[in-house]
Amino acid sequence: MIPKISVIIPVYNSARYFQECLRSVLGQSLCDIEIIIVDDGSTDSEIPQILDDFAKKDLRIRVIYKKNEGVSAARNDGLSIAKGDYVLFVDSDDFLFPKALEVSYSEAIRTNADVVMTDHSIWKNSIPEKEQHFFSTDFVTESRNTIVQLQQMVLYKGYSPFPDESCSYMFSTVWSKLIRRQLLVDHDIRFNPQLHLYEDGLFVLQVLQVAKIVSFKRILTYHYRVLENSLCHINENHLIQDSKDLLTAVKIFLKDNPDLHMAYLARALFQTKKMALRSFFCKESEGSFVKRFRDFRTLFSQEPYREAVGAIPRLKLSGNEKKYGKMLQMHLSLVVALLYEIRAKLR
Repeated sequence: MIPKISVIIPVYNSARYFQECLRSVLGQSLCDIEIIIVDDGSTDSEIPQILDDFAKKDLRIRVIYKKNEGVSAARNDGLSIAKGDYVLFVDSDDFLFPKALEVSYSEAIRTNADVVMTDHSIWKNSIPEKEQHFFSTDFVTESRNTIVQLQQMVLYKGYSPFPDESCSYMFSTVWSKLIRRQLLVDHDIRFNPQLHLYEDGLFVLQVLQVAKIVSFKRILTYHYRVLENSLCHINENHLIQDSKDLLTAVKIFLKDNPDLHMAYLARALFQTKKMALRSFFCKESEGSFVKRFRDFRTLFSQEPYREAVGAIPRLKLSGNEKKYGKMLQMHLSLVVALLYEIRAKLR
């Protein structure tokens, strides 16, 4: 019998949170599911024992053990054996609301949607959970123009067709989206294992490219956990090359999608801000401030960053990117660098 949903969970050394994640999936009000857990070469000896114990207790669990190749390869391996009508990806340190699958699947059946999107909350230890809503209202659309706007929003949130003030930068993630599995099979859509950044975003762009009906339900289904040692909180020395790789991959996708170009430039500008905060001007940054500033400024002589700065007045920037873009437009990159350097020292 074909399960309604295949839940795919890549795991790598996250025993501390994984059991809570898995229990939240096992405890869903929708029971007709399969749970595919891909152990991506964990070195934590607890993981295999945990997986084996759970698999013995619940026949819906299927486990893949593999060598470490990264989250994209792990997700692809999970997809290769999935049998459900729909697919949902869950990260092993996050967890679901009790009716998450029921709500998403019911919406998929009601609307015949290829993609059903829902909302999430941000969960951080010692800080009250915060609700995040991608859009201001529920919607179901077959409009290609609206779906193109959703693709633009995947690249940068300022291009939302139905803006909400609480919208986070997480719209490019796969875990907020229930996807018809046959859509992925028919169009051979898979994650790019060569990308170490924004691999979700490129996947979602490809899915929306072929989706006929997209639905959004303004309801919380997913707890996104912010870890203190996550990549959002440490110096990312590899971020410069990873940003170049992701923008190159998206640029290839844009050859047949010129309507996404301005949103692509907004994403490029956003990446320069991330690099400033996490690579050039953070506590762990190495080298003198002068050298780091020169390297930062050099970014803007390269494409697509150079074009992005020139396009700032026409980009739909939001939040702090508005001020950031304005300063770059006024040739105040040194002021930007000094502000971020001071910020790093005070944190």
